[in-house]
Amino acid sequence: MSDAVVCSDVTRSYVTGTGSVAALQSVDLTVGRGEVAALVGPSGSGKSTLLRLLAALDLPDTGSIEVEQHDLVELGTRSLRAFRRTCVTYVAQRAAANLIPHLTVREQLGAAHETVAQSLEIAHRLDARADQLSGGEQARAALAVALARETPLLLLDEPTAELDRDAAGLVMRALSAAAADGRTVVLATHDPELLRLATTTVDLAPSRNPVAAKRPTASAPGAAALEVRGLTKRYAGVEVVHDVSLELRTGELGVLLGRSGSGKSTLLMAAGGWLRPDGGSIAVAGEGLVPPWRRVAYVPQRFALLPELSVRENVELPLRLGGEPRNVDELLAQLELDELADRLPHEISIGQQQRAALARALVLWPAVLLADEPTSHQDAASAELVWTALAAAADEGTACLLATHEEAAAPRADRVWRIDDGRLR
Repeated sequence: MSDAVVCSDVTRSYVTGTGSVAALQSVDLTVGRGEVAALVGPSGSGKSTLLRLLAALDLPDTGSIEVEQHDLVELGTRSLRAFRRTCVTYVAQRAAANLIPHLTVREQLGAAHETVAQSLEIAHRLDARADQLSGGEQARAALAVALARETPLLLLDEPTAELDRDAAGLVMRALSAAAADGRTVVLATHDPELLRLATTTVDLAPSRNPVAAKRPTASAPGAAALEVRGLTKRYAGVEVVHDVSLELRTGELGVLLGRSGSGKSTLLMAAGGWLRPDGGSIAVAGEGLVPPWRRVAYVPQRFALLPELSVRENVELPLRLGGEPRNVDELLAQLELDELADRLPHEISIGQQQRAALARALVLWPAVLLADEPTSHQDAASAELVWTALAAAADEGTACLLATHEEAAAPRADRVWRIDDGRLR
């Protein structure tokens, strides 16, 4: 039986306004039919680029790529369209980008494939559109739609990045079943649990040895920086956050733990003033939350970097609000973005974009920092950069509240809250 994927000496560079970016250098890869292959490496090592090449969404500068006995470099335009339609399914890293926004999940799956939704535990959301789903539900819906296409090759970019362990387990079982049925799976990931599925692993960059960041002993917590009292939020009459109260003090690092769809993101957005609650009160540094912009910084799951601005310009953007800025060069270096400062967001990896969004949030010494899944797109070493930056911000007096599904975050925190179905416990 021939191999499903054969890459030989593949290179790919991008020429941008800031120069040439080498994404892949002399990559070799062979994946047999029915196997699961994992692409690993730090953010920016070329994992997403290689997936796009295998999907024939891009072409290499040099080298050869054969997928399902199709020489992708030699295919003409019409043959490439046929290949993309019948041979390969590509699931991009941003889950919502894989779903048609004006169609429900049911309309995208088709009645014949609703059992896939059941296996991924989103059958109760079949009549919802992408913007009505949580990040975790979007990820599982995108996988369900991909599996329903029944192509022989399935390409996935960080499929468990935004999922709690239970939801990630559903994804892993679905991918195992697909491989058992003879479909080939190639995925980019930094999830060690997902790596256990792989029969082939390709490291696209020299490994880095992450050193666990030890938070220096913090000074005694100060006055309350963030006070949430009885916060309630409803969507279409359904209560997604119920009577939540919490307090975070100056210099504290708090973690809000919960599975996908538990209400974490809604609580953060309401606590920061970006979402109007239906009940309760919010105060920052003992005052109300209008306007919050100078005192509260927010790192969303979608980053919200301006595409026409460089990394440095995005980080510097809040300086227009005034106030005492941090040293931007030091902040970029702390998050290993200094060599990427002049690139545009689309010229760097998703993980690097996430760190740029964090740098932007930190640049004005906020009283409160709210971060939604800030390490979801980071490899182990890059995650330590994020934790180091957050710990340093807390030591400098910022009250940091992180929402995450990662249980490993709990030991790093001064305070931990767990949220389930919109209720704290």
